[in-house]
Amino acid sequence: MNASTFDPKDRGNMAPEEYEIAMKLCERDPEFKQLWDEHRKLKTRLSELQGKAFLSADEEIEVKRIKRVKLAGKDRIAEKIRDFKVGVNPG
Repeated sequence: MNASTFDPKDRGNMAPEEYEIAMKLCERDPEFKQLWDEHRKLKTRLSELQGKAFLSADEEIEVKRIKRVKLAGKDRIAEKIRDFKVGVNPG
């Protein structure tokens, strides 16, 4: 895999430098790649649910769960990017 296979829209509000680091980590660190992929899937599912006019009770619970899991993953992604910046080996 190479960074060119990633969609720049995935960058969200991430600084270009951090996005570049994220793409490097996706290539080098299987755990980071898994976190990144899961975050993207959760983001897509959340968008699907939030696009509905009405949510069932189960869907409302799912939205809350997704937001919790997504935030935890985002925190872990940011931690790994910070570690990369200070020279901690990925993995």
